[in-house]
Amino acid sequence: MTRLFAVLLCIGAAPAWALDCQKAVTTPEIEQCARSAQEKTEQKLNAVYRSVLKQIDALSKNPDTPEQAGLKKQFVDAQRLWVKFREADCQAVYTYWSGGSVRGTMYLGCMQARAEQRISELQELVEEQ
Repeated sequence: MTRLFAVLLCIGAAPAWALDCQKAVTTPEIEQCARSAQEKTEQKLNAVYRSVLKQIDALSKNPDTPEQAGLKKQFVDAQRLWVKFREADCQAVYTYWSGGSVRGTMYLGCMQARAEQRISELQELVEEQ
């Protein structure tokens, strides 16, 4: 049994796969559903990023212009900065809500919203090519 699952059992919370998130009412249930949704969005973000990186890598290896030779490095650097921005931004959201039990859900919502926005940005980048 994983440690997280054991902790959830100890506090009486069910894992997300056992929850009907449409009927979640307690803070632990709502937070677990938010965590599950954010994890799915994170998986999609990673898949989209890998796909875009593959296209950019191909373009960097066979550039149309001299500037495009450095595109892959620029793209990877930009993504790393975006990850740092998202973490700092969502940590500020967590701190803002630090006086309430909703802080974890608000943090996860921020992480998910930023990831969804980045997915759109990445998809638009390659669609315009």
